[in-house]
Amino acid sequence: MRKITGIVRTYFQEHFSLLYFLPVALFTAILISLNYYLNFEEHYISYEPNDRKRFLLYCCMYLLSFGGAYVLYLFDKKSRAIVRNPKLWGLIIFTVLIFSFRWWFYQYNQLVYAHVPILYQNIVIKYIVNLSGFIWLFIPCWIYWFGVDRKQQPIYGFHAKGVVLRPYFMLVLMMIPLIMWAATQRDFLDTYPRVLHTGLAGNGWRNQLLNLGYELCYSVDFVNTEFFFRGFLILAFARFVGARAILPMCVFYVAIHFEKPLAETISSFFGGWLLGILAYETKSIYGGIIVHLGIALLMEIVALAAHMIHPI
Repeated sequence: MRKITGIVRTYFQEHFSLLYFLPVALFTAILISLNYYLNFEEHYISYEPNDRKRFLLYCCMYLLSFGGAYVLYLFDKKSRAIVRNPKLWGLIIFTVLIFSFRWWFYQYNQLVYAHVPILYQNIVIKYIVNLSGFIWLFIPCWIYWFGVDRKQQPIYGFHAKGVVLRPYFMLVLMMIPLIMWAATQRDFLDTYPRVLHTGLAGNGWRNQLLNLGYELCYSVDFVNTEFFFRGFLILAFARFVGARAILPMCVFYVAIHFEKPLAETISSFFGGWLLGILAYETKSIYGGIIVHLGIALLMEIVALAAHMIHPI
């Protein structure tokens, strides 16, 4: 743990700006409050029947959160000139477009409905959604890296030299009491375990095998998420803004949790911040993958146990 605390201490000594953190924290709190008060994403975006309008709404929501956090740097004299770089804003727009497209595109649903038996349609769609991050996020980011950064660094975050992983496993263990407390909350159990939302209940070997496959796809999506947020959004943007890339990533990361329980959305800011600091300083996302995936699977296990003990 000394390694992690040392990295965090270095970040606060060399890069942290209270004059920026306070506005960005307030901005994030306003976004969270508006979303949960209006139930904005679920009511106004997710179920919008017009495809073009839904894509535009996703773009607006993510541009507001991610781009808005960068706009706040314009009020910081030390950062103003840096964030006025047109190439930075081109990368911000590229980022928003590919991420919005990832959540907007579900034309594959029609193929599933046409060719997959009703019982398995839901889980097949979930397989596709969890694996689609590789196509819509990893590949575009890899293309950008190959064209711009391949001579400066390995593909964003896939750097293992000198990275000590043991402290990350300890971080996962430290989260167990908090996860066990969360498992007593109704909104948490309405959301987790995710495997209960596949529509394949029962003990048949085929259903259990398909549910196991879902958990594997669910895990792959966390690797993609870690690559995109702690790899691409920090290490690709660092060439323009350095450590200033961390907090805007946190705001964006909060925005993708708007359909999750409120406590999880709030904690995503601080969890994303810690993992972002570690990724920036180590240039590696392997530790973040361990923490993110470890916590996600623990949430699945603990929530499943809670449902078995006290079925809802």
